[in-house]
Amino acid sequence: MKLPTLGQLNSVWSGLQRDPIARNALDQLKQAGFDIGHLSPRDPTLRDPSWADHIAAIPLLESRPSRSHFHRRASLRKHLPLVGALRSFARQYGDPICEKRVISPRDITISLLEDLPDLANRAASFIEKFLSWDWYIRERNPRNVLIAELRCTIRARTGEPHDRELSTVIDAACRAAGRDELYLDNTTLDRIEKREKECRVKAFQRSNIDAGVIPTPKSKSTRNPKKRR
Repeated sequence: MKLPTLGQLNSVWSGLQRDPIARNALDQLKQAGFDIGHLSPRDPTLRDPSWADHIAAIPLLESRPSRSHFHRRASLRKHLPLVGALRSFARQYGDPICEKRVISPRDITISLLEDLPDLANRAASFIEKFLSWDWYIRERNPRNVLIAELRCTIRARTGEPHDRELSTVIDAACRAAGRDELYLDNTTLDRIEKREKECRVKAFQRSNIDAGVIPTPKSKSTRNPKKRR
């Protein structure tokens, strides 16, 4: 995913603050207990963002379907011999009696690199752990994630989602970015937030089932046993 730059975020946020309709919505949110008008974007990586980052990034991020990838360790079991090969290499390379020479098609001949045994052992330890993992990755909808987090936080701080004000601010950000407005009503915003929560819960449940933390749920038959003969 291509993230916006700090310059883009600042441009959108500045344009939003010059919008009188957006300023009025920000003032209403401030009176309700969610004061963000004084903030400014600070982190285009969105790892330590302010709420200004969230709002300014919404029109700049793509809206893509959420999807999960579940990986099981059995699928990479064929690579386990690499662990033994690395440790064998480290042991033999560390023998002071052995003659050592590494030939690589990408590099000139490498001789007597003292850190190779340690590097090989550390690589073997990590690969061994990695091959023992079951793991999953959930690709989230970037735009909807920010919208859901905003709505959830506004409700937590003010007691209400303030959908009208939130939608007004988001549409002002879209105008400032030169994008089409989203026109999010309360039904759409509610669906976005619930959908994000449901996907997160389902992903956690699936990962816990794969890890054996919780038992696999039994399938429920729709047949009526009384009608069986």
